[in-house]
Amino acid sequence: MPLETYGDPNQMSERRERIEDKIKNFQAKVAEKFKGENLTKIEAALDFMLKVHLPQKDRVDGEPFASHPLAVAEKVMELSDNPELIIAALIHDSVEDQPDYIFAERVNRKYPDKQYLQFNIDATSKLRYREIFKDWSFREIKERFGDTVRYYTANMTNHDFNSLAESLGLTGEAKQNFINQAYGEHVEDIMSDPELFTLKLADLSVNIDLHSLDPSGEKYQKLKRKYKSVIEAFLIKLKGLPEHHPLYPKKTEAIETLEKIYNEQYR
Repeated sequence: MPLETYGDPNQMSERRERIEDKIKNFQAKVAEKFKGENLTKIEAALDFMLKVHLPQKDRVDGEPFASHPLAVAEKVMELSDNPELIIAALIHDSVEDQPDYIFAERVNRKYPDKQYLQFNIDATSKLRYREIFKDWSFREIKERFGDTVRYYTANMTNHDFNSLAESLGLTGEAKQNFINQAYGEHVEDIMSDPELFTLKLADLSVNIDLHSLDPSGEKYQKLKRKYKSVIEAFLIKLKGLPEHHPLYPKKTEAIETLEKIYNEQYR
């Protein structure tokens, strides 16, 4: 049998049913905008994303996780005509969240005649072999979607700042402050590349809307601390965009979107 990751088929089917309308809506928009090889590649990326993320547990807001990359990809389509950015939007969290699933996908594709057992990775093993899983995952993305998509995905993949903070002996508020600062510096590096800036702006625009969370809850407060300074940095960058920047035609709209959410939820 092939290398199999654990996942409840009934749960995966149920999650897909809950976002089926969103999937069809995305497919319709893609079909309007792209034809031929570009359309085929985006559809392949959608299939890949669903296979990787449907086994993942629901988000804090109760939505299947796959709804997030769908929303980011739709936002990218509003900002850019670059099909590789849309592909990267669909799979931007795949290596960060599900590298063991992509590892299994690659093993099965590279060695189709091999016989394996089910692949049950506990938290300790996942951490121990994480770099192997990530390395093989990026190889798989490069072979499926090309080096440019691999580059976009690699730069959108956050480092394990949590483990680093713990290794430094940080706890509580000091730990969270370190993680937020490291994440902020990571985002600043991303903003130096115009295409990555577009991709991260789409991701941020989806992530910062906290209206579905309880304002008194710990998760709401944690995300508010994480994103407040990042939103401010994006607004500064957007307001200073030169006319030759690919996002310049969308500058005013992007600023208004971020400012609206910021004023309503982050002040």
